[in-house]
Amino acid sequence: MMKTDLVEAIVRRWNIFQSIIIISTFVTGIIATCPDPRLIAPCQCQTENNVVSMVCANLQSVQQLMKIFEPPYPVNQLWHLTVKHSQLDDLEANLLGDKSFVVILFQNVTRVSKIMPHAFAASVDRLRVLTFDSSPSLNVLSVQGIADLENLVDFEVTASVDQLIDFPSLPNLQYLHLYGNRFSVPPNLPQLPKLHSLWLNSGKLTTIKPLDLAFLPSLRKIVLFGNQLRQLDAGDLHFLSPRVDLVDLSDNDLSSGIHPNAIQGISFSTIIDLKKTNLTQLEEATFRPILNVLARGAGHIQLHGTMLQCDCNSFGWLLREPKLMAKISQTSKCSDGVNIHFKTSRLNCPLNETISSQ
Repeated sequence: MMKTDLVEAIVRRWNIFQSIIIISTFVTGIIATCPDPRLIAPCQCQTENNVVSMVCANLQSVQQLMKIFEPPYPVNQLWHLTVKHSQLDDLEANLLGDKSFVVILFQNVTRVSKIMPHAFAASVDRLRVLTFDSSPSLNVLSVQGIADLENLVDFEVTASVDQLIDFPSLPNLQYLHLYGNRFSVPPNLPQLPKLHSLWLNSGKLTTIKPLDLAFLPSLRKIVLFGNQLRQLDAGDLHFLSPRVDLVDLSDNDLSSGIHPNAIQGISFSTIIDLKKTNLTQLEEATFRPILNVLARGAGHIQLHGTMLQCDCNSFGWLLREPKLMAKISQTSKCSDGVNIHFKTSRLNCPLNETISSQ
């Protein structure tokens, strides 16, 4: 999945980190080197630009991982750790000894059900990105143990779990990637004051609750495409953030409709993606308040791939409001594949035409 803003942020941090390393090396004369390969097998270590990274594969237990980080290393502050294709267990306290990292990735690992408190104790001040990816046998994962990672910026659990529980409040978390998982109900997220991007796409969600956006006061982007949502209920997407960039609901069967009170708090520039949602009508009670906001800025609604009948029943009220009609994306199409703007421009709707209720 493309995560351009995240990549740019990591690149910026990487550049800053490199600058710090260069200055530190110049001042102290310390050169980062890898430990003796015999001490860390089957892990591998590499250095680049005076930064040390490690990759560990085919481990048989979490104890084996812990032993690798017991011996003294030339440096204790490393950059990136990848643990992949490994059979682990619950991630215990002081998992990596006194070695700290900025980025840690677990990929295709098994038998992990809990991150214990202080698992990454040495990395509390430095860890910015923590990822569990493509680990489909994890089932239920408790993440209470990351509560002390107050500087964590990006947390990812992707294509891995049936249920994610015990999510702690993280004061500096900005990106939360939970796409491709198997839960039908989203995790119950606590107060995350700086979270601005949330991915819950490509999963099996049938409802948005108990997700409460009141706990996410900085949220600018929520991505929900490719789930099993059938409708949006009252209060589902009530944003409190001063700016909302994207609400992506595409590739969900929303044929049961969108409640008039489902979406609130959007911005003038919000993009609402409703492509391939099987909507059959644009209910005035639902869409007029949304379009009234979007009409004041560059925001718009994307609608192609729906089941919209481009007739007076759906569009009569909109055709009398050119400023609102303009907020329907120019690429949007009717159920028969004809461009919405082209087809509706040829309608001659009675002035008293209204949309029937669902």
